[in-house]
Amino acid sequence: MTKVAVVQAYSYDQQTVEQAMKELLDHLGGMSKYIQPGDRVLVKPNMLEGVDKGLSVTTHPEVVRAVLRLIKQAGGIPVVGDSPGLGNTVKVAEKCGILQVCREEAVELVPFEQPVEVALPEGRVLKKLILAKVIGEVDKVISLAKMKTHSFMGVTGAVKNLFGCFVGTDKAQFHLRMKRRADFACMLVDLYGAVKPVLSIVDGITGMEGAGPRNGKPIQTNMLLGGSCGFSVDLVMADRMGFKAEQMPVAQAALAAGLSPTLAGIDVVGSGKELTYRFQEPRNFESLEGRMPGWLVDFSQNQFTAKPRIEPQCIACGRCAEHCPPHAIQIVEGRAVIDYHTCIRCYCCQELCPVNAVSLVDGMLLKVAKRLRKAK
Repeated sequence: MTKVAVVQAYSYDQQTVEQAMKELLDHLGGMSKYIQPGDRVLVKPNMLEGVDKGLSVTTHPEVVRAVLRLIKQAGGIPVVGDSPGLGNTVKVAEKCGILQVCREEAVELVPFEQPVEVALPEGRVLKKLILAKVIGEVDKVISLAKMKTHSFMGVTGAVKNLFGCFVGTDKAQFHLRMKRRADFACMLVDLYGAVKPVLSIVDGITGMEGAGPRNGKPIQTNMLLGGSCGFSVDLVMADRMGFKAEQMPVAQAALAAGLSPTLAGIDVVGSGKELTYRFQEPRNFESLEGRMPGWLVDFSQNQFTAKPRIEPQCIACGRCAEHCPPHAIQIVEGRAVIDYHTCIRCYCCQELCPVNAVSLVDGMLLKVAKRLRKAK
């Protein structure tokens, strides 16, 4: 039976986190079960953007430190790397506190700048991927994620964290190619198979609820989660967040592919295994995908999905326009304007807005459908 450890940790105090991380790994057989002496190990935290660590947008630096120290104790040689959604890797790491930890622990920070093609003949939707070159230069990868809601995928944890293994703007192509949640989730399943992390760990000492992964609210959740199967870790994480874990898009894709056990098939251990919460879900997560033919969803996209709306607090910074995959946004007279005929509902604008000026509004027919379901 697949094992996932959930341990309690009530603060980001260095000693508290180190003790909790050791407890977590002890439940899983210790770091030496996964890392051998001389292994070069890439630790991949969530560094979405350079914001203060207290906002719960990024993996907390003390969680990164605890993992680095355990890798070194096992004889491994850790490096830290990511390709942030916004900004230069070094500047983002500096702002969120991870660069300081790397310097204090004498660990190299590796920007994901050089891409390399990786063949994936067993992929379900991708037969080759263009990933950061360092992925192929290390012996092991550890996904070190943050517990958050996600506007497109419902939740983001160990598996979605690996999306940062694509270099820079290469990420945008997947929103264009895989507009539907199910297709995007299958891509993430293929990505996980290409990267093959030996450990997946989630920082849930504080999480994020609501408009994640950037503009939600921090929520104190007092836990670290981990295991050798990222799909299982994310199932347990989503369940502890109060969601229907097996209905999350990535979970559905992994279950359908036979790559993940069901929630009932996971052995959950540790001092935090009974912790449960009721996270506020992302505003737009409920849709009619899977409830009607795909062609009808596409044809009626304006009515059957939540659409992004620009609110008055928009500061016309241009970030949404710059990073919109289909270039559906322009800055006009000091305000972002969305072309809804071009918009693919990827919600990158909502995810990346620095002032939370993008709200999500249900289309008329989606509102009616929700009312009908509630009336049953």
